[in-house]
Amino acid sequence: MAVATPAASARETVRQKRERDQELLVWPDLVFVEFICAVLFTITFVALATFFNAPLLNKANPNVTPNPSKAPWYFMNLQELLLHMDKGLAGVIVPTILLIGLMAIPYIDRDNDGQGVWFGTVNSIRIALFSFAWSGIWISWLILWDNGSHVLVYQHLPQLWGSNERLKWLGDKNPFAGWPVEGALKPIWDFVFLRNRLAIRDTWSWSLPVPFQPGAGPHDGRLDWPKDFTQIPLPLNGTWGWSWAKPGWMPGWMLHVYWYNSDFSLPAITAEWAVPILAMIGLPALMIFVLHKIGWAHTVRDGMIALFTGFIVVYFALTIVGAAFRGKGQQLVPPYRVPNLDKDPSIQRQVPRAPSQFVLTDLRTPGSGLYG
Repeated sequence: MAVATPAASARETVRQKRERDQELLVWPDLVFVEFICAVLFTITFVALATFFNAPLLNKANPNVTPNPSKAPWYFMNLQELLLHMDKGLAGVIVPTILLIGLMAIPYIDRDNDGQGVWFGTVNSIRIALFSFAWSGIWISWLILWDNGSHVLVYQHLPQLWGSNERLKWLGDKNPFAGWPVEGALKPIWDFVFLRNRLAIRDTWSWSLPVPFQPGAGPHDGRLDWPKDFTQIPLPLNGTWGWSWAKPGWMPGWMLHVYWYNSDFSLPAITAEWAVPILAMIGLPALMIFVLHKIGWAHTVRDGMIALFTGFIVVYFALTIVGAAFRGKGQQLVPPYRVPNLDKDPSIQRQVPRAPSQFVLTDLRTPGSGLYG
């Protein structure tokens, strides 16, 4: 009878038992440290509550909205994000994708070498510092650019040498006036010197002669941005191309999602969707490309370290800007101009109304003076 025996070259598949000093157990190694941290955290909070009063307002009044009205600090980054892109993109799509991306990191970086070790790769410290500087500079510039702060700084440059004169913004000039190609170069000049992101939707303009124009409405033989792009009919909307009456046979819920007689604005999509998405995808991709070209990022973990560091920097930068640099109407202001809840009564609480000077009187009561 033949007996099957393992080949001499077969590798041992049984995991070797590790020694105690090579293991990290939940108890006592992890739970004990967590308990100490929880005790220190509680003591710190009690001490802060003892010496500092919480800036609490009166009971919420649905008829009175404080100005500024800010979210809790842990949602301040999302509130700041709402100022820089479409509300649905900032409030739903971006947070969802970020959470899914954070959960997917262990499935993307499957290398077991250096797990649980801070800066476990050769160039990890340099990568983290580079990502910190890259992300900090870009997020600061994008916030200032979206606010038009670069225009204000340029206009007030003469104040550095004591002059009250204000410079004219470069985007308001026309250096190509009278040139044969003025119509082609001026829009490019204006795009380079845009005041902010929304200028793409509101003020930036160009015009091209065309034999026909798509969409409904009067045609002038020219394609103008943004005028001719603000109401582009959706395909099969029932009022353009092929026309039909609004389908009354549809149930109510379907009529709400059907795009009958609907259109979209390409300038708005460009300013509120395309530009933010390009920045959120393009800048991290460019950072990884630069790190790879200079020879620092070689592995998937190097890329994850760079992206995670950038995420943390942007997270805290948006939180700090929203908390310390947003004043009334969410305007970008210096920290000393942010309203103080303890000193500004107009936002601290609702001021009660003065007592009315009129008193309700029962006219039917004898002796009231209104009847004899």
